[in-house]
Amino acid sequence: MTQQPSHRQLDLRDIILGGQDGLVNVLGVTLGVAAASGDTRIILAAGLAATFAESFSMAAVAYTSSVTGSHAVEDAAIVGVSAILGSFIPLIPFAVFSVSVGIWVAVATSGLALFILGVYKARVMGLGLWRNGLQILAIGLAAATVGYLVGLIFKVPQA
Repeated sequence: MTQQPSHRQLDLRDIILGGQDGLVNVLGVTLGVAAASGDTRIILAAGLAATFAESFSMAAVAYTSSVTGSHAVEDAAIVGVSAILGSFIPLIPFAVFSVSVGIWVAVATSGLALFILGVYKARVMGLGLWRNGLQILAIGLAAATVGYLVGLIFKVPQA
């Protein structure tokens, strides 16, 4: 007989799902747009569009796929807010720094946040801290690299 996860475990899953997804997606989008355009306004517009479209979408998916119908709204809110918060981690450096510095700061802060998220998950779940921290970091940075490489393919020639 399989044991049902507690609501606390589901909340943790929702926080990790939303936060990691928001962070990784917006990091990939902003790096891709930065590589393609080098224009801060376009990077911020794309990052904010990705932040809110993805957060709404993630919340809707959490709502429609909620394991416990009585907690569907709560699950959706947790995922949506976590996705927004995660999304701002790679976005803020582009609002503060030049594009070239923003890229490095976004990657560094996002990498640190992903590692901490992995360690937090491991601590709560009783898993290996370093292994899980590095696993989430590697997955997130690999996905972000894909976004950056796509941006390079579509790089706009500088006038």
